Amino acid sequence: MTMVRRSFTAFGYVLPLFLSCFALASTGHNHEISDIHFENVTQTSVDVVWSTAHPGTSQVVIARSTDYEPERWAPKVADKQLVTTHRVTVDHLIPYNPKTGDGQYYIYVASVDAGGTMSTAPGPQTADGKNPFLAMRTRPTDTSSAEPKFDFYTLGPNEVFAGHDMYFLVQMALIAGPVDDLSVHNHGGYNNGTDGEVKSLEAGKGNPDSISVHFSCTWSNPSGSDANEQSPDRARGMGVCHNLNNNIHDLTFRLRTRPDTAPGRYAVTFTLETNGQSKTGTYEFTVLPVATAPSHQQLSQKSIPGLGTWEKQMVELGLKWCAYRDQQNAAGNFVDNWGWSGDDWFYDGGRVFENIDSYTAAAGRPHRDYWQHCALSLLDPYANWQIANGGNMQGFSTFTAGMTMNYMRTHAEVMKNAVNVLATVGPQHVATGWVDPWGMRDMAYRINAWVTNEMLGAPRYPLLQRNVDKLMGMMNMVGRGEVGGAVHPFMVGLGMEALIHYYDLTVNEGHPDYRVFPAMKEALDGLWRDTWMPKQHMLDYNRHRLPPNPDIGYTALNNLVSVAYAWYWVQTGDTEERDRGDQLFEHALDDSEGYSWSGKQFSQEYEFSFDFVRYRKGLTTSTLAPENNPYAGPYADTVPPISERVNCDPNYYRGCKAGTIGPTTATIFWTTYKPSTSQVLYGKSTDYGQSSAENKRMVTTHEVTLTGLKPATTYHFRTRSVDSVGNVGSMHDLTFTTLKDLAGSQP
Repeated sequence: MTMVRRSFTAFGYVLPLFLSCFALASTGHNHEISDIHFENVTQTSVDVVWSTAHPGTSQVVIARSTDYEPERWAPKVADKQLVTTHRVTVDHLIPYNPKTGDGQYYIYVASVDAGGTMSTAPGPQTADGKNPFLAMRTRPTDTSSAEPKFDFYTLGPNEVFAGHDMYFLVQMALIAGPVDDLSVHNHGGYNNGTDGEVKSLEAGKGNPDSISVHFSCTWSNPSGSDANEQSPDRARGMGVCHNLNNNIHDLTFRLRTRPDTAPGRYAVTFTLETNGQSKTGTYEFTVLPVATAPSHQQLSQKSIPGLGTWEKQMVELGLKWCAYRDQQNAAGNFVDNWGWSGDDWFYDGGRVFENIDSYTAAAGRPHRDYWQHCALSLLDPYANWQIANGGNMQGFSTFTAGMTMNYMRTHAEVMKNAVNVLATVGPQHVATGWVDPWGMRDMAYRINAWVTNEMLGAPRYPLLQRNVDKLMGMMNMVGRGEVGGAVHPFMVGLGMEALIHYYDLTVNEGHPDYRVFPAMKEALDGLWRDTWMPKQHMLDYNRHRLPPNPDIGYTALNNLVSVAYAWYWVQTGDTEERDRGDQLFEHALDDSEGYSWSGKQFSQEYEFSFDFVRYRKGLTTSTLAPENNPYAGPYADTVPPISERVNCDPNYYRGCKAGTIGPTTATIFWTTYKPSTSQVLYGKSTDYGQSSAENKRMVTTHEVTLTGLKPATTYHFRTRSVDSVGNVGSMHDLTFTTLKDLAGSQP
């Protein structure tokens, strides 16, 4: 079943029992839809009611928040009965929690008349990215009730290979009763794999005793030890999750099979308890035979469509976006703190430029010094920032492949150390992974961080296998169509790319994980079945948007998916998957409005597509492989000492020390990612005209005090730092205003 998980925006509690919305139709007939309101609101369901001017079908489109696109329909298939008064029950919701915002949803409605015209209101998402949804809120948990009541939903894959683990999700919904511990009944003692009973669904077949069941309360567990995922209630012989029953958490069950587990259909029965009330659930799954190497057909070679365009744009766009970053650095507009950016650092632009360097050199058109400069201008500040800040990155901003390639090519220790920090220190290092495909993107980046760290000599990370197993399950869910619209095709592409690198790692260890092949096949076929739009030559970014709007195109994301189709072909000889990948690749550059104005989309086009080209040429190794990144010596240091933070005015710049600005003095603080000198240019206009003496001590934390200033005067200034080889970094124009002279001096 499909499930709506929590939103992350908190709201004060006012239950919207009735919302009148007249003449809201945003598509279809004018004034078609009116009087949208909610009835029969409970903790887990709500009736959405509206009227139409013409008889039509009934369907509700649901999103997690106004920041995201719709992710499911209720019902999954629109009721074909044509009516003018519409009622749809939306269920599988969770109670409203005013502290967290859980239980807040966003909807719009859709009706199709007898002539086939679809009208919607107030949605859908518009081309400018706005989401005209209606807020829909469930009732909160009735904590005063003397009769506790709870429910739960399950979500996950439906198959596991013998000898491996499968995870499914349980989401709690406390309907009534106080906050209490949540317990799981076990059948053989605490923390020993007996948190459920497995039975065969095929009479006389199977060996359910070979399958253990483990319940986990937590999403984070850096050690990977089962014992850290429950608290023991030894008196009752149960594992306990403390005070979680009305706080929405993605609790998981792990089903662990042995290599001798007999293939077949099974079901696990489990019992949860809170507030003295127990509730039992059943989850069915299939055990598949031990995965073996795929059969391999002889490769059927043919030319790569669109290769010439890809090669031409590779150079032209590479020159454009590298020059753009150089121009921004010269202007003092540095990438600061590595949050989201439209620049080409996002989606690992350093990896892209290193691949451009190799590809053009192999083609006899070397421009190596420049391309290496382009790569280093992104990788060096990024790597140093990770080390200085403990890898404190959002999961979707974690890029380790480019740094890994750079370390292999240059032996620059900062790159190796930064990969290790992101893999073992940053906030992602504790994550046991999601079952819900909503977490696929971040999980793919975590897996890549652990895989690349291991490639550079680190030991196997204890959470790698858990995340891989859950990602395998997500591929099964994609193949079955059991993913919400908020899981976009490019996210599935990121997941498949992570599995490719994981598989290569297992091959190099001599223990290939052959599960990757059927998992990838399920996802490749599911994506094509559910999201391929042949007229637009792209994958539907969100198939749950109503009405479908192929004009909201994202062809610049084709090449985040095409690589998986090419890899599967080169490994198996499957020409159907090859031809699908070719269509994606051939049309990836159709939309020049994407990659021409956004450095981010340029990197998205090229981050994986060098591997697509390699695989389509019959090569089986990634550009990330050590043999494709031979050591050639350090790159020349051509990157300016970028300033990460500048402080001066406590009313404007955060972190400024108190009292640093007076009537006639001002102290400027800034940091650079590498050691450099300290100087400030300043004046009453952007012509400046004055400067402090240059402090030639090479430091990363800078402090300059300006004296002889005029009271109550606004000054413009720029910081200036020079590194050991003469690269100059100067922050863009900033201002501060001196204080009034309390003794009565005038400016």
